[in-house]
Amino acid sequence: MSDFDNMRKNLSFLVDDSFRPSLILHLNGDIYYENEPFKMQFDIINKRNINEIIDSTSMRDWTAFSERAGKSEQMLMEKMSINLCFNENCQGHMQLFYIPDIKKIIAKFDMQNPCDIPSLKTYFNAFRQSSNFLLLVDHNGKIRDVNEMHTIFINQPKKELVGHCISKVLSIVDPNHDEPVQDILEKVKGHGFVESIKTYQRSVEDTRYYHIITSYDKETNMFVVQMSDSTEKENLQVQLAHSGSLSAVGQIAASIAHEIRNPITTLKGFTQLLKVSATEDSIRYISVIEDEIERMESILGEMLVLSKPSGKKKSVFSLEVLVGDMVSILSPKAVMDGIEVVQQVELNGNPLMFGDPDKIKQVLLNLFKNALESMQIGGTLSIHLAESDGKLILSISDTGKGMTRHQVNQVFMPFFSSKPGGTGLGLPFVLKTVEDHGGAIGVESQIGIGTKFTLSFPRAKEGVNNSLPSKQSIVS
Repeated sequence: MSDFDNMRKNLSFLVDDSFRPSLILHLNGDIYYENEPFKMQFDIINKRNINEIIDSTSMRDWTAFSERAGKSEQMLMEKMSINLCFNENCQGHMQLFYIPDIKKIIAKFDMQNPCDIPSLKTYFNAFRQSSNFLLLVDHNGKIRDVNEMHTIFINQPKKELVGHCISKVLSIVDPNHDEPVQDILEKVKGHGFVESIKTYQRSVEDTRYYHIITSYDKETNMFVVQMSDSTEKENLQVQLAHSGSLSAVGQIAASIAHEIRNPITTLKGFTQLLKVSATEDSIRYISVIEDEIERMESILGEMLVLSKPSGKKKSVFSLEVLVGDMVSILSPKAVMDGIEVVQQVELNGNPLMFGDPDKIKQVLLNLFKNALESMQIGGTLSIHLAESDGKLILSISDTGKGMTRHQVNQVFMPFFSSKPGGTGLGLPFVLKTVEDHGGAIGVESQIGIGTKFTLSFPRAKEGVNNSLPSKQSIVS
């Protein structure tokens, strides 16, 4: 590259690096180069000389400067007042820099009443400050620029992206991506834009859903890739699907409850009659039948509770006391199974919650029971109760066999169970009960490490009458 080309490149860089409208001019006033802020600020088309831009009074000052510059072998600088010849209300200053090595003049404009067209700085700031991940891609698929969200979305430094092919970003978000970049760009050109949803595993416990829109700008022959985080939206859709499943289960249960309960009642009556004349061996069989009938009634009750709101009167109670009572009940089984129970409470005072304590008790019973059944001798059940931002946070962790990602995604779906003989209704009941109390529940699990359920409940509002003393046991 020649010295002249190097100088021209450096001059263009200086002009393009500024948000001020700028020109590079020949000594005779012909326009050699105009930067993007100048094009956007003045929107001048087919203007090829400075005399077509500034008025005659301003031209006299320009001519005097250019004549001095033509005779000088040193850099000259001057600032002059100007008026635009096509807009009499647009006044300002023009700062001139003469570069003797290439005999060019740089003109930078500062206008008092800029045009209504937003400056390039406005667009640049919008690009930089967007909450979405934005990429500018040329017609060859090479990334020309990215905004500041690259570390948040894909945890990659800017220098590892700019100058590289867009396929690098696409393969990070979707490791199975194999469509040629040019095919994607041609598709975008043909349709104007292309959008998709990609599932990105940001970490072992963090799955994100990215909505990617790629659009094409014919004027600049550039592509804009916009990546937004739609994880919350996708999770809400999953919750809606769960709610729909629970509703369907409730409708089915309500429609067949009467038909199921009638034969169950008949069976229970006949087993009582058979006991009167049954032999000792027959009584053992009848006891098995009675146990199975009781199990059928229990399953039916779990199905019905998914659709029917609790009919019991709610009250204010202490979650700390309730958790302590349930731990006391399950401790003997934990000791027999060789499992250690670790309980930790980090509360200021004794915050209360409002709801149905019997239903919350059943929630804890299900979660504690599942945790104990997932562990072998030497396992640990950890129970932690704390408070954060006006909510009670209860976490229940085990060191059991854990679940796969698929099992975690399906764990609250009705009839899904990883336990032999499980009904798949316990955790849907837990989810519905927690949501009915204005709370939320999340689950994390790793194979061979264990599972952690985290429940959050709103604290009882101040001034609500306490139906129970704060330290009164509610376990029946």
